[in-house]
Amino acid sequence: MDKLGHMRTLVTVAKLGSFSAAAKELGGTPGMMSKQVKQLEDTLDVRLLHRTTRGVSLTDAGELFVERAVGILQQIDDVETAVTGLSRTPRGVLRVNSPPSFGTHVLTPIIAGFLARYPDMRVELGLQDDEPNVIASRLDLIFRLGKLRDSSLVSRQVGRAPFVLCAAPAYLAAHGEPRGIADLAEHNCIVDGSIQTDSSWSFADGDGKRITQGVQGSFASLSTEAVIEAAAAGVGLVYVPRYAVTEELEQGELAAIDLDDAAPVAMPIYALYGSRDHVAAKLRDFLDFFLAHFDGHSGRHVSQDGERESGAANAGAPVSPRVVRVSG
Repeated sequence: MDKLGHMRTLVTVAKLGSFSAAAKELGGTPGMMSKQVKQLEDTLDVRLLHRTTRGVSLTDAGELFVERAVGILQQIDDVETAVTGLSRTPRGVLRVNSPPSFGTHVLTPIIAGFLARYPDMRVELGLQDDEPNVIASRLDLIFRLGKLRDSSLVSRQVGRAPFVLCAAPAYLAAHGEPRGIADLAEHNCIVDGSIQTDSSWSFADGDGKRITQGVQGSFASLSTEAVIEAAAAGVGLVYVPRYAVTEELEQGELAAIDLDDAAPVAMPIYALYGSRDHVAAKLRDFLDFFLAHFDGHSGRHVSQDGERESGAANAGAPVSPRVVRVSG
C-alpha cells in the first residue's frame, strides 16, 4: 500500500468534501479515492470518514490523522522544494486565501505579475470572508484585515487598508452631505457585515482616538462588492476600504466624504502562514514579491514601475490561467 499516497488522498477528500472532487484534483476516479481511504482505515483499524449521501466528513480520529498528516506531507513537499529549489526558480502550487474584495482588487494583479516572472508556478486563490481551516484546506498563505482570532499561525502585518466614507453624487444631492460623525445617524447607511459586524462605524477624532457611531439603513450585506454596488446605485452611504472603490471614485460613480470632526481609520492587513521554520521557497518568494508590489500605507497594488495602479487598470489587467479562484 502506498501509505503516503493514501494519506494525501484522505487530506484532499477532507479538504474538498467529496471523493469526486478529490478525484478531479488528484487525477483518479471517485472509486479509487474511496478504496484508498478504506485501505488506510483497514490498516489503522479505525474509521476516518463519515460517509453519507450528502457527502463525507471527518471522524474524531480522522481529524487527528489529517492534522498530523498535513504536517508530514508539508515536510515532504518542503524536501522536494529544497531539492528542486537548487535551480533558484520557484515552482509548484501556492494556495492563497483572502477576503473577496482584497483578493480581487489587490492580490489578483500582484499574482498575475508573480506568475509572469515565475512561469513554473501555479496559484490557487480562494476568496472568502471567514478565516478558513488551514489544515484541511492545505493553504500556504492567508491574508486578513482587522483583528485576528486566536490562532497558532504565524501572523505578519504587511500593511494597512485605509477606509473611505462615500456615496453616489445623486444620493448626496437628494439628502445632503453629512458634516459630522453624529450626522451619520440621519442617513441611510449601507452596512458591510463582513467588516462592520455590530452596525457601527469607527473613526478617529482630532487626537487620533477611536470613536464609533451607530448606523442603520435599508440595505446590508456580507459582500463588500454588493454594498459598493448599492452605494453606486444611490441607496446610501458606504464605509469601505479605499482599495475596493478606487475605480468608482475615479470615475465619479462615488464621491468621498470628509467629516469635520472625524477621520477614516485604517485596518491592519496581515499575512498568516503555518510556521516561521522551514518556510517553503515558493511562499518566501511570493511574500517578497507581494511586499515589493504593495503600498503598505495606501493598501493598494503598485505596478512594476512603482506607480500605484488605478482601479480601472487593475480591473483590466490580464489574469494568467494558472490563477484559480475558489469562492467561499
